[in-house]
Parts: sequence; C-alpha cells; structure tokens
Amino acid sequence: MKKFSTLLGSLCALVVANLPLSALAIPSDFDYKSTPEEYHTLPDLSIPYRTLPRKFDFPIITEIDVDNNISTDNLITDAFVNNLPSIPTGITLNELLRYRAEYTARIEAWGEEVTECLNQKPQLFRVSTSSPVIINGVEGLIVLNTNNRAICK
Repeated sequence: MKKFSTLLGSLCALVVANLPLSALAIPSDFDYKSTPEEYHTLPDLSIPYRTLPRKFDFPIITEIDVDNNISTDNLITDAFVNNLPSIPTGITLNELLRYRAEYTARIEAWGEEVTECLNQKPQLFRVSTSSPVIINGVEGLIVLNTNNRAICK
C-alpha cells in the first residue's frame, strides 16, 4: 500500500510540475486588453498572487531626468554664498560676535540642506513611455543639469 501512495504522490507532482505557470496563476482584475501605446499604472502588487498584465514589457529601462534650465553644478552652495551677510569694516567686537553667530547659523542651515539632498532619490523616467517612475509614492528630486552633473532641485 505504501508503494501505491508513493507512486500516486509522484504522479501528481509530475503532472503539476508540467503545468504551464499561467494555469497556476490567479487571474488579475487589471485591464490589460488595451493598446500597447497607452500607459497604465501597475496593479497593487502588495496583494499576494497578483500577476502582471500581459502587455507589460521588460526590461524596464530608466534614465535620470535632465533639467536644461540649471547650469550651475552647486545649486545649494551657490544660493548659500550669494546670501551671505557682508561684514563691514570698523565694527566692534560685539557686532563681530553677532555677525559670527548669524554666519554660523547659516552654515548649519546649509549643511542640513546638503544632508537632506543626499538622502533624496533621483527623478527617473521610463524610456519606452517617458512616464515618471514613482517609488513609494514619491517622485525623486535629483536631476541632471546641462553639464550632466547630478543636482537637487
């Protein structure tokens, strides 16, 4: 009897292994019967056993967006340098300490802005559809300038 159950289990495993993957997938309610030129958002893939639409193509080739209106390589630093307070000549020590405190506060704000920029994601778009790539509901802020350097907008 044990040989029969082993044979039956092996036969079932062989049949299931030879089934096409589409026969095992749970169908999606995503409408994929449109023309390939139209752009559709992906179905919610957090739900288990969802399948991608049939017209979904690979590879997903992305590029970083280019902003040709920005020519500077250091956008944050240039804004910081242009807004520095000028230190007049012939000031007292108390005035110098006040200027120094203001200058230090602006340097700290500049450092926080640079750190925030370093934590940002690039602004990507899909090459085949020119649609933006949104990751975790957020579009990136880092783009390429006219010199092909990455900067924060």
